[in-house]
Amino acid sequence: MKKTQTGFTLIELMIVVAIIGILAAVALPAYQDYTVKSKVSEAASLSLGAKTALTVAFNDGTLNGADNTSLGLAAANSINGKYVTSVTAAGTSATVGTITIVMQGTGSSDVDGKNIVYKVTCTVGGSCITTVDAASSVATKFLPKT
Repeated sequence: MKKTQTGFTLIELMIVVAIIGILAAVALPAYQDYTVKSKVSEAASLSLGAKTALTVAFNDGTLNGADNTSLGLAAANSINGKYVTSVTAAGTSATVGTITIVMQGTGSSDVDGKNIVYKVTCTVGGSCITTVDAASSVATKFLPKT
């Protein structure tokens, strides 16, 4: 009499478990980085008011030496969120301003307590361009594009 196969062998099951383990080992760190990046994106949205205020100050000719108060923004610690401690805007020259954002509570030592620094560079007769400055202390892989 012929016996028919009625299930999986132990080797087949072990191969499936090994494949799932390898996939999980690759996917979990990528997912954790993704969640930290999404938390860091809060900095970009909270800095929009400061970017606009720096652009207006440049057009008014009052950018050099400007700060949160002279730009009409709330105090640095008052501009906060779940993952942002403060947003500080400053005019460093007649055509350049910076926005410094302090991060908190993301669960990553590469981000918590560190800064994201935006540099706003304006040209006469042109526009203002915002870039992430090299002075940022947040790990590069988590920094926003602009």
